[in-house]
Amino acid sequence: METLDPNNNMVIESALNISPANKDDFLEQVMKVERSAWPPELQASKSKFESRFNIFPQGFFVVRLDGKIKGVTTSQITAYDESSTHTWDEITDNGMIEKTHSPQGNALYVVSVGVGADTQRGGVGGKLVQLQLELAKKLGLKYLFLGARIPGYDAYCKENGNIPPKQYVDFKKQTDKGLEAVDPEIRFYERQGLHPAKIIPNFEPDVQSRDYGVVMLWKNPQASS
Repeated sequence: METLDPNNNMVIESALNISPANKDDFLEQVMKVERSAWPPELQASKSKFESRFNIFPQGFFVVRLDGKIKGVTTSQITAYDESSTHTWDEITDNGMIEKTHSPQGNALYVVSVGVGADTQRGGVGGKLVQLQLELAKKLGLKYLFLGARIPGYDAYCKENGNIPPKQYVDFKKQTDKGLEAVDPEIRFYERQGLHPAKIIPNFEPDVQSRDYGVVMLWKNPQASS
């Protein structure tokens, strides 16, 4: 079943509603978005998306524009541990989620959010994150979290001198929405209601972020403690 977002004409589709006969074509379209959204070192394989599709289709959403998939997000249920310094591979079973998806967990972990390069800044990314937030609320989970990049960090250090990643993450600038994070990805997730909770070194291979990842966290005000 597809649903239409009346605010922006986006068609939302859940993997729950993809028939086995249509799965391969669906995943091929997903891969087109993945290749468009990320550099090669950060792209997930088709087998990883298929595994996520099979294990937790409830957390697998796409956004269609003019009938074509332009945004994809996947997730798993896990336990949030504020002391954890696990990498993305460790948190997600190298993107397969077979060993890390735990229905008894207290948190929704957003494994991926990808938007086609020709659809950036059109509201698709924000809608994908909101779909995952809505799922976390529906499931009564206490947290939603994810590992964000800081793609402006390397360039900033090269231009201004090396600084610790936390100092960079904390930098703010004035925008039309007020005082916001300098880094575009941190700013994007903060606009969705998440906040930086921790910085993890060697999170994933990412030259722009100098391999750092930032745990972005949302706490469900309606969940029981």
